[in-house]
Amino acid sequence: MDVKLPNLGEGADSGTVVTLFVKEGDAIQTDQPLLELESEKAVASIPSPAAGIVTKIFVKAGDKLGVGQMILA
Repeated sequence: MDVKLPNLGEGADSGTVVTLFVKEGDAIQTDQPLLELESEKAVASIPSPAAGIVTKIFVKAGDKLGVGQMILA
């Protein structure tokens, strides 16, 4: 299961990871919050698009992400 940063809407195309809610090995459900992302306008929770097992996390708190960037697998 590859999860990439979705389109954030309202002209926002990037943000900074504030908090990760999952770790490698976790079982996650569809729409479960994966991380909080702070953009210029707000802090938003990014949900999982599908259920599965987290095998690898590619980001950490403080990382700047752009739309389409890999978050986890």
